[in-house]
Amino acid sequence: MRTPFLPIAAVLIVAGGAAQAAAQSASPPLTYRTALELATSRNLGLEAARRQRAIREAQVKAAGQIANPTVLFEASRDAPHQVLSFDIPVGFGTKRTRRIDLAKEELTLAELDVRAELRTLRRNLREAYFGLLAADDSVRIATEILAVADRGKQVAQARFDEGAAPKLDVMTADLAVARAQGELELARSSRLKAQAELNAVLNQPPATPVVLSDKLSDLAEIPGFEAAMTMASASNVDLVTAERELAIEQRRVDLLRSERWPTPTFTFGGVFNAPEEFRAGAMGGVSIDLPLFSRNQGEIAQSQATSAQIRAKHDAVRRNVESGVFGAVATVEATRKQVDSYRQTLVPTATAILGLAEESYRLGRTSVLAVLDAQRSFREISREYLQSLFDLQIAIADLEEIIGAPLQ
Repeated sequence: MRTPFLPIAAVLIVAGGAAQAAAQSASPPLTYRTALELATSRNLGLEAARRQRAIREAQVKAAGQIANPTVLFEASRDAPHQVLSFDIPVGFGTKRTRRIDLAKEELTLAELDVRAELRTLRRNLREAYFGLLAADDSVRIATEILAVADRGKQVAQARFDEGAAPKLDVMTADLAVARAQGELELARSSRLKAQAELNAVLNQPPATPVVLSDKLSDLAEIPGFEAAMTMASASNVDLVTAERELAIEQRRVDLLRSERWPTPTFTFGGVFNAPEEFRAGAMGGVSIDLPLFSRNQGEIAQSQATSAQIRAKHDAVRRNVESGVFGAVATVEATRKQVDSYRQTLVPTATAILGLAEESYRLGRTSVLAVLDAQRSFREISREYLQSLFDLQIAIADLEEIIGAPLQ
């Protein structure tokens, strides 16, 4: 009747391992890094963001186009009776170059769209991947709790058969077994839901079996505040977007200033059929807009005001990023200490108390209620430990999202 509890504690403290037996033969184990690579190559939202680049590349090509010439043919009863002319606008200066520079600067926004989608994808994947690991561990814990309850039932039945315990003890132990069985079925159903969520991120059918090789306790290397802030300054999508928008406005001002210089249009052609004067003659000319009243003053002022607004926005975003990084790092450290407390103290103590309570009951020194109370504490602490591990992964996901780059 004696069963050692230390193996159970070891399994719960490690809190990681293989998935369900039904899925083990269906697919090879999937690491988080491999899952990230699969999601990056398969995710439909990311693919849609990548296609945005082709649109902006077409805008660069459009900015480099040269204006078409105009052909004019006139026929009238006045002399000369026919006129054929060609109008060709000739751009001088750097207007075309400025348009291309502006379009290329806007092209960088396509990369930021991809990075923003990647940021969302990384968070969703971490939540789904480690959520499935938590579901696997939840099933394993529920299985261990069922084994503990069944062992308690066997002890109660043996004592009842010896006449050392009432029937009430056996009924109470049966109730604990039934409750543990229900919790195990619920844990298995929750695992199916978590598997479907991970498959959605990986763009796979929801029922595709998934086996994970990492552990819920596996952690990325967590930088300190200064290092995290340095990473965020270079990778945070909101910060980089504000910087790129500011550069775009500067390019726009350059283009508007270059457009102050008018584009001359050269005309050449011929006139035909002028009776009594000539049969045909050449003609030529040039036309140009005089920039006397409109010199893009309003557009330049608007762009400069927009630049000032973007600078203020950038400063506000940076302040928010600093606060977010500081809070995220602090949350990760606090949650890590909580995990260490459960792993080093709470779970081993609850396991030892459960063993002592069951041994005492077997020897007739305590009632079955003491065993049930120890089982309840063991169950609650095991689940709290599992939740703290998952909370730590969520805290890391928050930090990754603020930084804008993966931590592992």
